[in-house]
Amino acid sequence: MIRIDLAAVGVLVLVVASSIPAAAYDLAISQYAQVTATLPWAVARENGYFNDEGVKIDQIIAGKGGGTTLRNMMASDLPYGEVATSAALAAINAGLDIVIVANASNHIGEIAMVTRPDSNVRDVRDLAGKSVGFTAPKSTSEMLTRLALEKSQLADKVRMVGTGGFGGGIALLESGGIDATSIIDPPLTLKPNEFRVIFRFADLIPHMTWLVDVTTRKFATEQPDLVRKLIRIRQRGVQYIYRNHQDAMRIYAKTWQQDPKAVATYFPKYFGYNGEWSEGDFEEEGLENMAKGQRLTGEAKGPVDWAGAIDQQFLPKDLQRPHLAALAKH
Repeated sequence: MIRIDLAAVGVLVLVVASSIPAAAYDLAISQYAQVTATLPWAVARENGYFNDEGVKIDQIIAGKGGGTTLRNMMASDLPYGEVATSAALAAINAGLDIVIVANASNHIGEIAMVTRPDSNVRDVRDLAGKSVGFTAPKSTSEMLTRLALEKSQLADKVRMVGTGGFGGGIALLESGGIDATSIIDPPLTLKPNEFRVIFRFADLIPHMTWLVDVTTRKFATEQPDLVRKLIRIRQRGVQYIYRNHQDAMRIYAKTWQQDPKAVATYFPKYFGYNGEWSEGDFEEEGLENMAKGQRLTGEAKGPVDWAGAIDQQFLPKDLQRPHLAALAKH
């Protein structure tokens, strides 16, 4: 008769289990290494914050936009990602199992409306009767442009043209196909002689919750600790950026594949943008501007139910905002 030492078997099982490496995930981050707001994830990866939390990330997938990123996220073993708020709301409205769990950015950065140096357009009022480019329908750039034009009482006096991207907008502007378009850094700052800034969107719209972290309600229910870890990882990245400017710029230059000397000429201003990198908490003015932009682009017919779209329970207690329920009708 063969005797089985259950204690020994138990130890063997534990040893074997501990020797099996944890699964490595792909993390879907919209416009990663393209827009400055995604820098906290690069900092977290560079500084080993994922490893600190026991989360193995094989690669960060940089979707070209919210819809692409959501598709990548839903197909991944890690259904967690960072997307444009407009894309998250569109998915929720379409009935997808999506919930917003953290705010990623509450400031729209250095994006500006520009024209050619020889143009007679000098300020926003000169855009009346002109054509203005935006990247794509329902995009953040369309939303910002419509918000800016409405605030300047030009909503029905400007022809809007989809350009297919910031690069497409620059090409159309240079060829004379449009009179103005929106662009971002690095070209905005590094090529000052090629464009003349008409206005910076942040001067007209100081706060807007345009980038958020999302997951599925199913994953949030089944893996709440992992959701909290990912929020904490990004929060550490944000805190590091604000406390270590020089090293944050080094990581930016490395990840964005930019010349460190060039980065030093345009990047420091971002540290002064209130809300460029959010630790995760939501801000009323930013949500209200996003809701207004949703209505202007036709994505929302009425109030945005923020209380229904956002679940704050995964945020650290000091970042949770109990008054958020009052924004359900904005």
